Amino acid sequence: MLRRFLLALTALATLAALPAAAADLSAQDKADVARVEAYLNTIRSAESRFTQFASTGEVATGTFSLQRPGKLRFEYDPPVPILIVATGSQLVFYEKELEEVSYIPVSRTPLGFLLAPTVAFGKDIVVDKVQRQPGALAVTGHDTDRPEDGAVTLVFTEQPFELRQWIVRDPQGKSTTISLEGLRTGVTIDPQRFVFVNPNFNKGSPRPD
Repeated sequence: MLRRFLLALTALATLAALPAAAADLSAQDKADVARVEAYLNTIRSAESRFTQFASTGEVATGTFSLQRPGKLRFEYDPPVPILIVATGSQLVFYEKELEEVSYIPVSRTPLGFLLAPTVAFGKDIVVDKVQRQPGALAVTGHDTDRPEDGAVTLVFTEQPFELRQWIVRDPQGKSTTISLEGLRTGVTIDPQRFVFVNPNFNKGSPRPD
């Protein structure tokens, strides 16, 4: 179960690494990707409900919170026992029922792009295509160093221009979709939402490095 949630979170992090220029993109494509960059750089804080759909048919819901730079929280509704928190330097994965905690330095994950003070495209992700439909824009890209990892598609509404969905497709063709509902930006978020206290500290578990 945990790997599925990590995959979805990686998709969110990847959105902050899409380049403004790539081979075979038209002038309009490049302009639209630049528009995505500019939009993301206006977001300093955000909250939203989300629904996650797996290709297996599993559905989960929860609350997403973001405070740039460095902080993020995915809290899944019961019965999914998952909490994911970026506390500034560490990304924490907590499986509540088993009380299993994993720590990853944010700098060593794709979340480093999303949580950076400024989103700057053109580093590690190649844009494969830009698609325009009435009222919507979709941008698909993949990691230049790990193309075997699959691809991510970001979907934006046009009026207003707003991130509404991202989709991760793995090399086997399986997908995980996160749909945002009622995204609010520029909000004040309780700093405690980005604090994680390991419940295992009193049981002798080591603290993260």
